[in-house]
Amino acid sequence: MVRIPFKILLAFTALVFLTGIACAQDSSSGQDFSDYQSPGKTFRCILPKGWNVHEVPDHRRELTKVDGVNAYRGNFEGRVTLSVYYFPEDNKLHKNMERYIEVHSRPVLGMKLEGHDYGPVSDMALKGATGKTFQRSVIEYEDHVFNQKLGKYLEPLYPKQVSLTEIFIVMPAGSGFAAFRYKATPQTSKANEHIFRQVVDSFIFLIY
Repeated sequence: MVRIPFKILLAFTALVFLTGIACAQDSSSGQDFSDYQSPGKTFRCILPKGWNVHEVPDHRRELTKVDGVNAYRGNFEGRVTLSVYYFPEDNKLHKNMERYIEVHSRPVLGMKLEGHDYGPVSDMALKGATGKTFQRSVIEYEDHVFNQKLGKYLEPLYPKQVSLTEIFIVMPAGSGFAAFRYKATPQTSKANEHIFRQVVDSFIFLIY
């Protein structure tokens, strides 16, 4: 019988143990990503594979000067959405980062609707910049439903409603700013938030 030295056996056991941990960690991440470049070629980032991707259409980008993308998965009640947008200095929607934060971090006209809640705005350290972050809770209504018989989307007679948790991260970029937005139900928000954070961390601005 061949005797294996104790030190070699111990080292082999440790290697198997550590490899098992690494494999478990890889499998627990549960999401693959692919490289992405915005339609206006203003930024790059990663997006989760298998998600639906909707880019800002060319005509809207030309009209507003805003470049961006939405990625989402799931049906209306369980949908998880993340957005990445770049607003240049001459964009037609928000004159600056402060205005964007003001519009999204407080009630419209100062009137808080039932089921809506707004958290404080705070500083956030990001890669190469200091940004702002805030959260809010809102209620959204289903606007269109796919009719299988007619083969098209129609406005529902009795639209469903869903409560959503939203996370915003805003940072300076070039002459303007970048805005990241995450939407999910309270039940799914925490489980998918790490995907949003990875997308934010991967952001690379391409125009200086």
